[in-house]
Amino acid sequence: MSAPPEGTGDELLPIVAPIVEAPWSANFVAQTLEVFIVCRGHTGLTNLRPVHADSLRLAMAVGREPAELVLAAAARYGLRPIVVHSTSWRSEPARIVLSYVVAVEASEPLSPFLVAEPIVRADLARGDATAAPASIEILQVLEHALRHLSWLIRDDPAVRDGLAAWRADLEAYVPEPFRNL
Repeated sequence: MSAPPEGTGDELLPIVAPIVEAPWSANFVAQTLEVFIVCRGHTGLTNLRPVHADSLRLAMAVGREPAELVLAAAARYGLRPIVVHSTSWRSEPARIVLSYVVAVEASEPLSPFLVAEPIVRADLARGDATAAPASIEILQVLEHALRHLSWLIRDDPAVRDGLAAWRADLEAYVPEPFRNL
């Protein structure tokens, strides 16, 4: 598939089959998989988000393996995953959101369905020792995911090997496991 021609930004993208076949509705799905696609760009870490949303969300049917869906999503966008890891979960009205980060090799050309954005730092969402934060923003979830990778690159041999070239980029993210305790 070729990229849409340069223009006003109002070009319509072709309709393609869904990545998952589970029905999805804000009023129906209780299990949501949120995927943060991250690559290394010329200016550092880059978030590859869908053109239509702040993060990629997939309906997760019972019995599906989340990592399989993350890999399928990366493949759909023509990306090669380096590391796939679950980083957090949170409760939203009527659903649990399971967040994954997938580190991918930079891809040229980028899928016309993705937008590449530099990742900006965010303060972590903080609750207390027995309660979740009152609100959690997308950038806070991504910050948490990158701090998680920063911890894993120090602790997990598979992640350390997979993200060896990312080490300098992840050094800025200070891992803080169990800070509230």
